[in-house]
Amino acid sequence: MLTNPVEVLGNEKGWVTGLKCIKMELGEPDESGRRSPVPIPNSEFDIETDVVVMSLGTSPNPLIASTTPGLDTNRWKCVIADDSGVTTKAGVFAGGDVVTGAATVILAMGAGRKAAEAIDRCIKSK
Repeated sequence: MLTNPVEVLGNEKGWVTGLKCIKMELGEPDESGRRSPVPIPNSEFDIETDVVVMSLGTSPNPLIASTTPGLDTNRWKCVIADDSGVTTKAGVFAGGDVVTGAATVILAMGAGRKAAEAIDRCIKSK
């Protein structure tokens, strides 16, 4: 299922309470034959969460360890996760550069795929 985050939801105190997402589908092929995701009208939904980690750059955000109790990091501030992206904090998954440090996009994509499979199993088990 293709999904795109639309908005980080929060309360009046500024704390994260969820993530608004929209379902996507592949649109018509462009000149190169590539099909890009497009939003499905009226398919928005909310996911309850209390933490959103932005994935930007090639090194872990140094604030992750100090702002996310229960999420263990190593001496390089990389998040500790198993091969499927499961971390030491229940319901939190990680992959790519935040776990390994700077590496190739191929490795990050593979880690993301494994984490997505673990997330899917977690959601379906509830």
